[in-house]
Amino acid sequence: MSDVPTKWIGLPPARFMKYKNWINKEMPGICGTYCASVLVHDAIYQRTKHSLQKKVLLNGMRMVVDDVMPYRGTFYWDLAHGIRRMLSHSKIWRVKTGILTERIVPEILSSENPRPIIVGTTRYLNSKYKNHWLVVYGYGYNEAGKLFYRGYDNHGRYKTIIPASQTMCCVWLEDRL
Repeated sequence: MSDVPTKWIGLPPARFMKYKNWINKEMPGICGTYCASVLVHDAIYQRTKHSLQKKVLLNGMRMVVDDVMPYRGTFYWDLAHGIRRMLSHSKIWRVKTGILTERIVPEILSSENPRPIIVGTTRYLNSKYKNHWLVVYGYGYNEAGKLFYRGYDNHGRYKTIIPASQTMCCVWLEDRL
């Protein structure tokens, strides 16, 4: 029996290979800023084929995601707030949030218009990442029926596999049309 899925549903990993060099080297980490930046960059690139400048996007996103609140760490509402601020003049997307990733991620990634989703891991659910954010673009079930996600982790990996059971909360963009 395979521990991880052999079949994945969602977006192709090659689409996210360009982000493998988007590595978070900050201490403490700013994984929320990186994931929000990748989500916005990917959405704009898919619609316009225009690539935003990495450094400018990361600096701007950090100001509205990680440097806003007086507490340490990033919660899903911080991500949503920051992305909304970045896209405040956009009539194209709305920012959506959810708690139960195991219902939301498969629904979005198996839709007619699949799109990446920022997903949070938590140490309370035994994640090796502890409290962390990833951009998920694929999901699959192993032979035992356990759900896994595949995504970008902002540590130099764009095909990371994590158990869905170690995640909680998600943020994604939805077309306004």
